[in-house]
Amino acid sequence: MLDMGFESDVRKIVERCEMPDKTQRQTLMFSATFPDEIQRLAADFLKENYLFVAVGTIGGSNLDISQTVISVPGDDKQEKLFNILLNSGTFMCVTA
Repeated sequence: MLDMGFESDVRKIVERCEMPDKTQRQTLMFSATFPDEIQRLAADFLKENYLFVAVGTIGGSNLDISQTVISVPGDDKQEKLFNILLNSGTFMCVTA
């Protein structure tokens, strides 16, 4: 959320909603990627001695992941998603 323009919103919540100081609360942040700039920004919300756990390459994405963009009109999105899942071979439709 910090890298998507929500920094001011997060800051408002932390500073104005009667939250304890960062030294008195536990704050957890999760990210698939954590670029240096965002890590520095996140430090504003974390204790000085926060623990950083990384699995894989920091700031990089998994090379085994591929992305496909499919443009679908709004009214057809649910049906398109259902068809993709149905044709993936890993989706099971269960009805009550």
